[in-house]
Parts: sequence; structure tokens; C-alpha cells
Amino acid sequence: MSKKILVAEDEEDMLHLISLHLKKQGYQIFEAIDGQDAIDKINTTIDLVLMDIMMPKWSGLEVCERIRQKVDCPIVFISAASDEMTRIKALSLGGDDFIAKPFSLEELTLKIEAIFNMKERFLYSYEKEKRKQIFIDELKVDLLARQISFKGDAISFTKKEYELLVLLLSSPRQVFTKEQIYDHINGIDGTGDVQSVVEHVKNIRHKLVKIDYKHDYLQTVWGIGYQWNNH
Repeated sequence: MSKKILVAEDEEDMLHLISLHLKKQGYQIFEAIDGQDAIDKINTTIDLVLMDIMMPKWSGLEVCERIRQKVDCPIVFISAASDEMTRIKALSLGGDDFIAKPFSLEELTLKIEAIFNMKERFLYSYEKEKRKQIFIDELKVDLLARQISFKGDAISFTKKEYELLVLLLSSPRQVFTKEQIYDHINGIDGTGDVQSVVEHVKNIRHKLVKIDYKHDYLQTVWGIGYQWNNH
């Protein structure tokens, strides 16, 4: 789906020139001819706002200050007033970038692409970082540090207890047989008794009870094995 850009510019020739160019780049464009029009048309589906500073009814700076209360999309200012104080004011109110007039349409395109690419890299990094941790209520599993904590306090688990608990937490509601759990924490060629899984589960429950955690989330599925049920 194409990105949505709101272009707020009171000079009609400039507005139409920018809009036509960005449409050719594949963006979906919405136009605003003054500050009030921009405020009326902004919504959470807009991916970026391109806005002149000197506009009637509400200036671009005033619009930025007002819409920042309801949207967090990037805002790029375009203005002939390119002195340092204007730039500082624009960025301090929530602007993400500033392009001084006159500018080329190629420069504008590169600026917009750079902002979208940076946002996508941030979201990718954020999602990647989230996958390194598991949160269940106030129980946190740090997969990199191989540590489990409750309300910020680390809980001591043996290596096999940790592996067992992470297996269940990673796939809540999925029922794992004792054999599957045993193979996971010991390896396919592990030596020992599958009933050792029962002891590991018992130890985990005991440790969770000691910290007043809702240990009933670790449920026994009689005749099969165990599952983590978040209710």
C-alpha cells in the first residue's frame, strides 16, 4: 500500500507541483491550502506531513504543535525562512526535518525516502529487539542473557529448567509431550528417564510459588504433557 502524505502549502502553484511530483513517485497525496485545512485533514492514517511554515489561519509551527497531540508521523517543514532560529523552533516543536526554499524536487524526494527508510529501520530494529525478550505478565525472559526475572528480580533456574520454561513460554497454549520436552532439554541422544521432566516441572512450579507468581499458568495436560496457558 502506498504511503500517504499530507502536503500543506498555501501557494497553489507550489502545492500542485509538489503533489504531482510525489504522486508520480507512487505516494498517495492529500492537499491542504492553509493551517486550518491541514488540521482538519490530519489523521492517524497519514504517514508524513510536508508543511510550509508561513501559511494563513494557522502557521506551520502552530499546526505542528497542535497535531503532535494526536499523531506521531514525521513532519517535514518547507520554508523560505531558513534562518537558524526558525529551524530550531520548527524542530523543537516536533518537526523531523527542514527543507529551505528554493529546493529541487529531487532533493525533496530523497529527504522523504530517507525519513521512511529510517523509520522502517527503526521498526525492524524494534521488532528484532522485542524477539529477544518474552514478557508474560510481570515475568520477563531475556533470551540473550538467558535470564528469567519477576518484577525485575532474577530467578535462579538450572539450565534444563530454563530450557523447559522457555519452550513452553515461546508457544503458549501448545501442549508438549514429556518426550518432546525431554528431547528439547537433553537432545535426541540424551540419556536418562523421560520422567525427569516431571521433576523439572515440579522444581519450576516451586520456584514460581516462592515469588508468588500465578504458577497455575504452567498446566499439566493429563496423559500427554504440559502447556503454558496465559488464560
